[in-house]
Amino acid sequence: MTEKITKLALASRVIILVLQLFANHLLPDHKPDVFRAPIAQPKQQHLEKLDTSTYHIANATNAAWLDRTVQFCLGGLRHWDGEYFLHIAEYSYSYENTLAFYPLFPLVVRAGANALYALNMGVSLRSWCLVIAVLVNVFCFCKAANALYALTQRIFKDPNKSWNAALLFCFNPASIFFTAAYSEALFCWLSLHVMLECVSEFRFVRTTVTLALSVVSRSNGLLNAGYPIYFMLRHSILKSYHRCFAALKLTLCLLGALLPLTFFYFYAFEQFCVPERTVAHTTAVLDYARQKNYILAGHRMPENSPWCDKTFPFPYSYIQSHYWNVGFLRYYELKQLPNFLLALPVVAFLLYHCFKYLSHFLSALLPRYPIVQILKEYKSLPFVLHALLLTLFCTFFVHIQISTRLLCSATPCLYWFAADHLPKTFDQIKLRSKAGSILVWFTSYYLIGTALFCNNLPWT
Repeated sequence: MTEKITKLALASRVIILVLQLFANHLLPDHKPDVFRAPIAQPKQQHLEKLDTSTYHIANATNAAWLDRTVQFCLGGLRHWDGEYFLHIAEYSYSYENTLAFYPLFPLVVRAGANALYALNMGVSLRSWCLVIAVLVNVFCFCKAANALYALTQRIFKDPNKSWNAALLFCFNPASIFFTAAYSEALFCWLSLHVMLECVSEFRFVRTTVTLALSVVSRSNGLLNAGYPIYFMLRHSILKSYHRCFAALKLTLCLLGALLPLTFFYFYAFEQFCVPERTVAHTTAVLDYARQKNYILAGHRMPENSPWCDKTFPFPYSYIQSHYWNVGFLRYYELKQLPNFLLALPVVAFLLYHCFKYLSHFLSALLPRYPIVQILKEYKSLPFVLHALLLTLFCTFFVHIQISTRLLCSATPCLYWFAADHLPKTFDQIKLRSKAGSILVWFTSYYLIGTALFCNNLPWT
């Protein structure tokens, strides 16, 4: 089954790549006033014992052709937040607002791009970053599809439901974000891996490492810590573990998982809060900072970065609030109605099914079954609670249009609930049915979202 799901996932990514290629060149690009990673001037190259003028002309021509090829084929995948991730991969955290984007994905892209750039193949670092970002996401997407199948099978022991969930995942409404230069594919794989480890044997090292990577991949990765907490308590109750040993194991797991994030915050503090810290920036980065009035790393001014003076100088919440006006009900404005409509299907779908699940659980199951029996039979409960919490958070706190990609990459419940409505064979699906509506929703967002995103139109 692993090979079959991998082929399905790869096929869905090839379709996305072809769609974005055509959409990017057939439709005109929208040019909003948003962040665009500055382009560095090509470095002067020297080659001893050769005709340097001939070498420079040949090298520049080769580099320009290869860079144009990369831009032609993949240029539609570096818009919106992708610009931030690729900027971090190329220049590191040069601007304060880039601290809103967690470091794992850009670090992976940077490592791969630097390795290929060192081979001097005539491709710029900027182009290599985009190529590596897409390759990493295709790889992680295939891994995530297999992890979702394994997780679904582990919990429900239903091959048909497991296959349908993986199928829906491969063509999910946020598909473009799993291929573009975003961290969704990496985060989704890590999150599903954490869940799979927790419902399986709870191997301490693998669970801790995977949880740590998910936490430092996206901000909502912290919520994944709920899975080891729940399943460790479940194991200790069902298998009569020593409570002290279980508590120690859980504490070490959580502390270990927070280490990378702690190092990232120390790095952010050193870059932006230490007055005597100096950071060398390229001319392109400096010029763009002056143009946009951005706060640069290594240029601390007394009036800048008030988060530095807090008892716990964590930049994330400040930057989200200061630069993007993120906060409770801040996005509830009439002009944002189109964005609310964009997020309505996924938010309404998950809220309805989560409340339905919990209502049935509380009214029919809880009074009749002892706690041990509930813990033994209902492994899906923490997943539904996690999905509900994320959906409520999206509804009231974040820019509502990101709800689709956030929920599609963070919880398997969307695919489980949707798979429950699908028949065993697709020839039984009727357009005017719940299954038909789900397929129309997934397919339309898959196609329209790709076309809009690749032309820098609002689909973030």
